[in-house]
Amino acid sequence: MRLKTNIVIDAALRQANNLAIPACISKKGDPDAGAIFLELETGLDCVHLFHRRFDFDENEIWECLNQGDPQRADIIAKQIQREIDRDPDCWVVTVQDRRARNIFNIISECT
Repeated sequence: MRLKTNIVIDAALRQANNLAIPACISKKGDPDAGAIFLELETGLDCVHLFHRRFDFDENEIWECLNQGDPQRADIIAKQIQREIDRDPDCWVVTVQDRRARNIFNIISECT
């Protein structure tokens, strides 16, 4: 059984705050089961976009939608808008971290 999306996001934001990683919700979605996109800014115009999905065994996977290569912020912004247009119930969380830490993975490492 999966946790509600808003609980997962709240926990990740608290953990980011504890580690002094700037993070915020850029777009709120469905609190129960909205998809999560993570916009990870690692430097000026160096942005990665991740999407949370689950495999057949219900393991959480964070898939990089730009194949691991950082993109300019405007390119990622357009990609995020396309995702929102497809799924208006999705969430977008923005993180600024030069070390490129996924705040959602940090939670699972601490539990």
